[in-house]
Amino acid sequence: MRVHMKHNPILEGTDTRDSLRVVTKRTTTAIAILPLLLAIWGPLVTSGCVGGGKSGGVRNIGMDVTPSPLDFGTVTVGSSSSQTMTVSNIGVAEFTLTKISASGPEFTISGLSAPATLAPGQSINLTVVFKPTSAAQESGKILAAINTQGLQKVGSLKGMGSTSSLSITPSVIGFGNVSVGGPISQPLRLTNSGSASVAIASAIASGSGFSFSGLTTPQTLTPGESVNFTAEFNPKSAGAQTGTISIETAGASVDVGLNGVGVSSAGQLVASATSLSFGSVIIGSTPSQQVTLTNTGNTSADISSVSLIGSSYILSDTMGKAVLAPNQSANLIVEFAPKTAGNLPGTVTISSNATNSQLVIQLSGVGAQKGQQQSVALNWDRSVSQVVGYFVYRSSQPSGPYAKLNPQASPENSYTDSSIVSGQTYFYVVTSVNSENIESAYSGQASVTVPGS
Repeated sequence: MRVHMKHNPILEGTDTRDSLRVVTKRTTTAIAILPLLLAIWGPLVTSGCVGGGKSGGVRNIGMDVTPSPLDFGTVTVGSSSSQTMTVSNIGVAEFTLTKISASGPEFTISGLSAPATLAPGQSINLTVVFKPTSAAQESGKILAAINTQGLQKVGSLKGMGSTSSLSITPSVIGFGNVSVGGPISQPLRLTNSGSASVAIASAIASGSGFSFSGLTTPQTLTPGESVNFTAEFNPKSAGAQTGTISIETAGASVDVGLNGVGVSSAGQLVASATSLSFGSVIIGSTPSQQVTLTNTGNTSADISSVSLIGSSYILSDTMGKAVLAPNQSANLIVEFAPKTAGNLPGTVTISSNATNSQLVIQLSGVGAQKGQQQSVALNWDRSVSQVVGYFVYRSSQPSGPYAKLNPQASPENSYTDSSIVSGQTYFYVVTSVNSENIESAYSGQASVTVPGS
């Protein structure tokens, strides 16, 4: 039987036609080849509305500008200070940044080679310079033009101009992500670069979770003298925070901008696969597969038990009561040892104190007598686009939902499905993946009915 299916490619207007051929293999039986068009890789979504992110963003565009506000702290009049600003696409569709600028003559933004197109998940770094002309608090807006839209506010800028000879290094501290209840400190250095002594009257920290230590007031710094002290961020709750350390003298104040993000303390277990399919296995054989468990949280994950349902399966490494530190991994090995013919389902349940307290891995396999093992062979034309591999999906229904058969993208343009049952009809689609791990839409569908035993 020969079937011709059309599929509309979704990337860059390329009308590339690939084909998928399906063959069912058994000892004495074969199924006719079915042609199928394979979609080239491309973004799964070509339009959408994510919003502007925490910095304000541009209407209907998934744009995020960090940090915002961008605080330069105190900068001496006549000198300048530069910081890096990141523009990211946190949406589901690409956008083109045609212009970005700062309001106010004290701030300038450079580094954009316009127009710059950002795909989902992509970001660029730009340089922002603050050069105060007077001893005053200055503020400005970050303005961006996206696609065909005009300039709109996407973030804010601030800085203090000072004529004081006192300077603090660094003038801004970004603490990054900090676990709630787990304080982090950063060193600071206060210097009198003038030719006269400076009397420090007081110092105060503002902003939730921010503090400092090691700086005594009042005190006097002679010309060229420096003093070291420490800033600390100890978030009390999750969320972004900003603050300031202000040092007061008789003539002016010197400020340090502070920012950080409090994150909840929790373990998070992630499995490399949530299902294991052993396919059709001859009775008496014992193939094995491995699942890697990783703690992606910021505190330890205590695994209290690993339980198994299904008499045809064996856990060769139960891990016991393992404790996984952040970013630590452990391997779980499952063997399939069928004793009877037919479908043999199973389940592995991992219990822990992680946020996802129970992680379930579904097991499937088919016991087969010798000489009865069957398989479906899939092959397709390679995509003309730059791809790193392909995923194969299968369903028992003509319109899905589809289950992924290979956990890792395969560079080969063929796949053998051995986890089939006699008399069952299966429906297959394929996707391709590029180097940025962006997966295409499903190809057209091919179907095959496995002959009965």
